[in-house]
Amino acid sequence: MEELRMHLDLRLERALERVELVTGVGTRDAGRMCVMSLVACLAGEEHGDSPSCASALIRAFAIPLNDNMPHAVRQRLKPFAPRILGTQDGQDPARAELLRMALAEEILPRLGGRNAQPARRFAGPLWRLWSLLGMRRLEREAEWMMDRAVALADGADMARAVAAAGAVGRLLARAARDATDPREADRLWDMAIGLLDRMCDIGAQRMPAQAVWASRLEHVFEARAARGLADTARI
Repeated sequence: MEELRMHLDLRLERALERVELVTGVGTRDAGRMCVMSLVACLAGEEHGDSPSCASALIRAFAIPLNDNMPHAVRQRLKPFAPRILGTQDGQDPARAELLRMALAEEILPRLGGRNAQPARRFAGPLWRLWSLLGMRRLEREAEWMMDRAVALADGADMARAVAAAGAVGRLLARAARDATDPREADRLWDMAIGLLDRMCDIGAQRMPAQAVWASRLEHVFEARAARGLADTARI
């Protein structure tokens, strides 16, 4: 799977390599951030995991992935940070529809141990399917999510769509963590990353500003090095 379809210039790529993605918001000054606080850094916003430039739907989906992935897998999210920039573009209804279709045609069939079928297979109340999955810890959350999944298509209630996106992210994260076969866990993480990739593709015509983004990351590490030299001088 090609995880980064937007070409990264070498300067930005090298700057991203120096970042360590961690759980929680992280510490920008140390170069340790979550994927959304990395987005905020690239955008020149204050440190935090709610950058104003980012799709609320993507944020809700990405945070539970970031916080539950194994460390090495989490680093695969770094190239998505530049792609998330500018996704607060009014296209979340289209992303909600993508998420709804993925839930019905890919995620639930995968977790239910069955092959994907056309969406009409899931035209009834989707929460009924959940009873076949046997993941009791998520039953209440899943019932809420499935019962509302069809409503995501019209984008009329984006607050509910954002909440559902977070629930889907948590569902995939917990399924991957609970998988007894490491290969199945890897496949579920790949599925989650692939869905994030497709959500970022919507509205992908945004104009890049990679030199500016690279400069902001470089400033983080230059300031860190300067602090280290100052601390050494005081010893």
